[in-house]
Amino acid sequence: MQQTTNRKSIIIVLGLILAVAALLLILGRSLLIGATDFGFADANKVRSITISDGAQQVHLRKRSNIWHIEGDRVAQQERVADALFALQMLQVKYPLPVEYTEAYRQAYSARLHVTVSDWLGKIRRYSLHMLDTIAVGAVYTGQPYVLEVSGNEALDIFSLLDANPLFWYKTTVINMLPSQIAAISVEDLSKPERSFKLSIDTLGQAQVKALYSGRVYDNLNDERVRRYLSYYQDVKFERYATSLSKEDADGIMLANPAYIFTIEGRGGASRIVKLLYMAVGDALDAFGRPTQTDLNRCYLQQDDDPNLAIALWVDFDLLIKDVNFFLTK
Repeated sequence: MQQTTNRKSIIIVLGLILAVAALLLILGRSLLIGATDFGFADANKVRSITISDGAQQVHLRKRSNIWHIEGDRVAQQERVADALFALQMLQVKYPLPVEYTEAYRQAYSARLHVTVSDWLGKIRRYSLHMLDTIAVGAVYTGQPYVLEVSGNEALDIFSLLDANPLFWYKTTVINMLPSQIAAISVEDLSKPERSFKLSIDTLGQAQVKALYSGRVYDNLNDERVRRYLSYYQDVKFERYATSLSKEDADGIMLANPAYIFTIEGRGGASRIVKLLYMAVGDALDAFGRPTQTDLNRCYLQQDDDPNLAIALWVDFDLLIKDVNFFLTK
């Protein structure tokens, strides 16, 4: 009995020693981090990243080598990897010039506060802010320094970090194999005579209906049909429109779209994706439409997502066809 009691006491003492050692390790590491230590050695050890800006906060956590946003939503892995690389390589360029000191002091609420942690606790915790065209940061609440990403001094680290969870969401719009698609409708609102519906039956036979005239074509170019269906694998948009206010985003989504895509799956489910023109300037025509629109980007609205996104026209050019594309020459 005495031996059992001694053994339990030894186990308890060893456990306490290990706990204290771990605590000292964490505290010791924190104390060793200097005011100019922004980068860190091994990004693979990072298990969580928290970013806040005073109004919003996002918490990214790595589980089974997959980064997640807040709960179980899978994050865009490439975006997290890019941000981690930049943070890992962050270094001091020189102390903040005196003329910027007051502006930096007043801009506390506009800073990004970043915490990078591993299994043992915090690796780095600092604030970042853009003053004019220079990136400024401070470890904890220490002295501010002008920063740069080592090896890529021109890289804008603020383009890789955001406290809005939408920034980290995956940007895939449609990802369907040709065999999963039962029908695709493409409506061109400005040129309705180009609108069509491509249908494929269970035997793989395709037909195209001109939505404007109602005419149906079944003598189609099979190779072009197969090629067109393949375009619906891994269709992406560029990013969410996080810089727009909710009121502005709601107003844009109420506007008439440029194109409407309706994709029907074999299981009966369907998806609707709308592309909307992005206005350049404030001039409107007699119908309230912008007279000038961006030739490179557009807005994107998905029926199963309340958030407005931004897409590149070039990513959708292959999807915008007319009936003639499918016909046998």
